[in-house]
Amino acid sequence: MLGAAAMLANTVFVPIIGVTVKALTALGVGAFEMLAGRAWLTFLLLLPLLCFESNRRAILSADLRAHAVHAAFAISTMACFYFALRTLPIVTVTAINFTTPIFTLILARILYHERVAPLGWAALLAGFVGAIIVLRPGTAGIGWDSFVVVLGSLLAAGMNLAVRRMPAHSTNYAVVFYFSLAGALVYGAAGAPYMTVPEPEEWVWFVTLAVTAILVHTCVAIAYRMASSVLVGALDYGRILWAALIGYFVLSEVPDLTDALGIVLIVISGLVVLGLSTRPAPPQGTT
Repeated sequence: MLGAAAMLANTVFVPIIGVTVKALTALGVGAFEMLAGRAWLTFLLLLPLLCFESNRRAILSADLRAHAVHAAFAISTMACFYFALRTLPIVTVTAINFTTPIFTLILARILYHERVAPLGWAALLAGFVGAIIVLRPGTAGIGWDSFVVVLGSLLAAGMNLAVRRMPAHSTNYAVVFYFSLAGALVYGAAGAPYMTVPEPEEWVWFVTLAVTAILVHTCVAIAYRMASSVLVGALDYGRILWAALIGYFVLSEVPDLTDALGIVLIVISGLVVLGLSTRPAPPQGTT
């Protein structure tokens, strides 16, 4: 239940990142500058937490190999999505991104032999179909950049599984700390030629982006370490619901019947998988 709550919270934080990225783009901040600023601020915000002995101990005793694998996936998937957002509409990138839970589930089944009930597969597929119905991505301009988004979704699935298979003694703080450190080094080097001193208005959005990024990665770490891949994957589609609410209350956009059908499929998907994930396992020797 804690993992489910973390993923539900994540569905709120992710749209906030989208709004922040849009605001920084409108202010003329480039993708490399945005990535570098976010990475360094995230790392700097995590440093004061090293005052706690438990966090220092977690950093020193962490499995560096496991954290390196996770950080490599995380950095790579971020690069893919920022690359694609240069030319593709956000709605198209988001729609393709919803293949991540399916990739995660397939990889978990192939690599770790996780058992998935037929109803779980059907529920996850229903959530994906619902997301596509709501987003209705067009086919114009689909090409190399779209392939990069699919690659980013596959890498994101690898990132999620890397978190899920993280050794128990590597705490969630260590997961976020080492990912932020790797991002600061890689994106800091890549974005150095593009960095400028942010204006006061830009600072507000950069700090918002960094804080929200910490919340997102913490929620993802908790979700994939404490809940099943099917449950987390299905609940991730809740981002569509928040988009619909923001559109209605902020932009006065009323979903049509097609949108309503997609939202209903997403809700049913999450409820079915939640029921499957919380159902007690049958006793040994029973059928």
